[in-house]
Amino acid sequence: MNPRKTRIASSSPGRLRIRDLALRDRDRIAQFEAQLHQIDGIREIEANASAGSVVIRYDGGRIEAVEFERRVDALVDAVLAAPRSPGRRSLRRHANRIAKVGMLGSLGASLALAATGNKRWHALSGGVFVACLGVHIGLHRKALLR
Repeated sequence: MNPRKTRIASSSPGRLRIRDLALRDRDRIAQFEAQLHQIDGIREIEANASAGSVVIRYDGGRIEAVEFERRVDALVDAVLAAPRSPGRRSLRRHANRIAKVGMLGSLGASLALAATGNKRWHALSGGVFVACLGVHIGLHRKALLR
């Protein structure tokens, strides 16, 4: 028996649920769904990227449950082993990194300008800080409002 953890969350005759956090990536779950359509006997596929879950309804008379589970589990492994394509998440990460660097730079500049008594530039750099903070909070709004 393989010591690795299976991604099969539940299995009953004619129905299989796959769950993995890596399937929260919309591109990966779409790729997995497309490859599932190539397996004979599948009636319906219900993918939920938010939960990282895929429910598969299949014809239990056409394919044995154990064999079907093995094939689907191997397919999940293959999809998740493939390198991720840069997508929306990497753009978000890049924007967040720029916002954080902007916050650090503008905060330092604002404090230095306040110490020298330059009010106009102090206020301007403070505005840049608030704008960068707004971008950062906007990118993390779901985690903040849990």
